Amino acid sequence: MEARDVLKRPVITEKSSAAMAEDKYTFDVDTRANKTQDKNAVEEIFDVKADNVNIINYK
Repeated sequence: MEARDVLKRPVITEKSSAAMAEDKYTFDVDTRANKTQDKNAVEEIFDVKADNVNIINYK
């Protein structure tokens, strides 16, 4: 799975906007991707070093 297929879109909410002040960003990602793929996609697309990745599954 390629990086552009992993990240679907950013999540823009009041809570995620507040987290951006702490350099924390929120994305909808493909459900088939794991933490490693998520981290690699962010690093590849945005040319940054991701320190930590948190996953929340919801429907």
